[in-house]
Amino acid sequence: MAEAVNNASIVCCFMSPEYENSKNCKLELQHAQTLGKRIIPCMVTNRKVWKPSSSKWLGLITSSTLALDFSDTSEQSIITKARELIDKIINPSSIPKIESTSSPVKLIERIKETYLTRNRINRIVNEEIFFPIEQSYINLAIVETKEQHEKEKKLKQQSQKMQEEENEEHQSRKQHTDGILSTYEEIYGVKTSINVKEIVQKCKDQIKKVLVLGRAGIGKSTFCQYVTYQWAKGEIWPEYDLVVLILLRKLTNSRYPSVKNYSPVDIAEKEYFPFGDLSNEDREIFKEKCNKGQVLWILDGYDEFAQNIPDQLKGVFDHIRATQHHILTSRPYAIALVYDVKMEITGFTNENITKYVEYFFDQNKDEIGNVSLKSQKLLRLLESNPSIWGIAHIPVNLELICSLWTNADWSKTATLTMTQLYSGITEWLCRRYLQKQKNINHELMTNKAVYKQCDTEILFLEHLAFKAMERSQIMLVPALLEEVENETECDLVDYPQLLNLGILKSYDDKLIGSRVETSKQHYFVHLSFQEYFAARNLVKILKSSEKQIGTDFINDNKYNQRFHFVFVFASGLLAQSEFQSSKEIFWKTIQGEPLDLVGLKHIKLVIECIDQLIETTTAFSNRTTHVKQVSQWIATSVTKKPSRIRSHLLQSLQRASSLANTSFIQNTFIDLLQSHNKRTILYACAAIASKIISNPTPKLSRALTAALQHENWEVRDEASQALGNITEKTTKDEVIAALIKALGDNSGPVSSSASQALAKFFMFDWKRLKLWKK
Repeated sequence: MAEAVNNASIVCCFMSPEYENSKNCKLELQHAQTLGKRIIPCMVTNRKVWKPSSSKWLGLITSSTLALDFSDTSEQSIITKARELIDKIINPSSIPKIESTSSPVKLIERIKETYLTRNRINRIVNEEIFFPIEQSYINLAIVETKEQHEKEKKLKQQSQKMQEEENEEHQSRKQHTDGILSTYEEIYGVKTSINVKEIVQKCKDQIKKVLVLGRAGIGKSTFCQYVTYQWAKGEIWPEYDLVVLILLRKLTNSRYPSVKNYSPVDIAEKEYFPFGDLSNEDREIFKEKCNKGQVLWILDGYDEFAQNIPDQLKGVFDHIRATQHHILTSRPYAIALVYDVKMEITGFTNENITKYVEYFFDQNKDEIGNVSLKSQKLLRLLESNPSIWGIAHIPVNLELICSLWTNADWSKTATLTMTQLYSGITEWLCRRYLQKQKNINHELMTNKAVYKQCDTEILFLEHLAFKAMERSQIMLVPALLEEVENETECDLVDYPQLLNLGILKSYDDKLIGSRVETSKQHYFVHLSFQEYFAARNLVKILKSSEKQIGTDFINDNKYNQRFHFVFVFASGLLAQSEFQSSKEIFWKTIQGEPLDLVGLKHIKLVIECIDQLIETTTAFSNRTTHVKQVSQWIATSVTKKPSRIRSHLLQSLQRASSLANTSFIQNTFIDLLQSHNKRTILYACAAIASKIISNPTPKLSRALTAALQHENWEVRDEASQALGNITEKTTKDEVIAALIKALGDNSGPVSSSASQALAKFFMFDWKRLKLWKK
């Protein structure tokens, strides 16, 4: 069904009550709309008897176009209507539009209807299965500046002194200030949770401007889809007559030719009125609403746009940013723009992971069988393996993990790196491709044999990804596909299903759809897949006669954050036998000149690259040397005053969960906790409290427990928070006893932090709670 829609230029739907009530028909037509296919509605039931409800999915999709009436089944009528249908297929301009009595209604309602039809989140590797948008888990945090943090910390210290005299009054103040203090978070600032309804309210300026940051795969685009859907339903932001979502990756030269400079209304018309049916009156009304501040723009994917902004679009982009209420989303590295209000998408919580896994397997119950047993086994694996548990908090990763779990036995899996995850899902997609497209039985094939069968297809994707990364292209134009065809000698005529492997998605923005896939624009299903395949190409270049091209690429880009994950993936690939011959030259180039002057960018790159190789000591004998280098940076940063260096190191260590959990790094923190310097102990506790370690050694737990006895209340407070964040699954009785004793601490913040730490642990282990009650 999905393949038929994918290959169609136009979709004609013949509407009846049965059609409206059919789940398959609903999926088919919504899929057509998602792909931007032309839809021609036809009525087979008399309108006086039945017509699509304006509040249901069918009415929302088809209401803007007058349906052809096929209800009269006489031969002459059928012939006449069939001719009209053929005419509409051949001539798009012959499709009559429903005229609104009010232009503003037409403008606003058309866009609202678009958002309301986007009521689901499609899976990356299987678009036929989806999650309702209402069940997407958006966890948003507001990021305050460091200066504000320091003011609030001083306020809290003053409150601590007052507590000795007015303990009861302090407790009420403590409840107010606890929520705003959190040390050394992933983004340099202080994070507190916030409801999406309140985002715009945080802006104090007349023009509301919000920056929403998020790591790769964390759910930035899902956030945009979610809030526009909620606005269209009337749930949020009633102060705005119109919310306009723009996917910045679509603002390309091919879609916006350099024949003129564009205005905001041009952008809105192109994205939401592709047939150019926005009247002059509509355009004037839109401009008026923009001038009155009644329009909120949501600009999604600045990191995919910033490096390659077309000249003819730079002016309108700058104009919207300067004069319009807007929300801009981006990966953190791409931002050099100044925003007073910053948000961060924080990914799944532990509870979200559980709900997602259960829902995922429930959707596959017909294929899997005992879904409850399968989901519980996966959850136990995730919770018992810190490296897997860490990356599972990123939504796109969790989907890939669940997809792999349904097709593989992971009972002996102890670690899982990002590279292993993407390699696993690529192999799984290749196996599915062999079965469905080539009718090849893959069940007895090794992974090496699978890749050999798909060698041409993989080679094409690797070259395509690498070339697109070099040119800062997210949307892959037909000319680029043809160029890669010639380079790889992979003729898409001979491999017509290559573009349907599951890695690329097509986008057809022509008025008349095309069935020729190579005439369409394409993009990788997620930017991280483009980075992964570019990395595969890089390590292959390094072991070829053209290795100089690879080393030049590394030297030119190793500190460019746009290529950061390419190098991280490349490092992880070096653990695979196919690429181990590239190991020496890769690391020699990474560690060689040019190096950044301060060294911070370099050590951050080393941290995340080493993390991909943490369990492969035989494949990478110099790992210990690099881990010692990381340890020295940690020790140096912790013994200094609060600094951006420490916050950036912790940011990288939070992503490098395997590295942070090694005994070598934990021993570094143990040595710091045994220092005689109060500030060193404080900063060490604060670092651990920022959730860089998920599987502490008993020795580290004891060192933190000892810090609970320190004479300084700030040290005791941070030690309580650290124990609460690292001991949910491993707490020993002596640690619990120390935390219970801390409940009676004279310092209000310490007793509160100890209480929260115990609550986290006992929430995880009810049996232990019952024993302690006894």
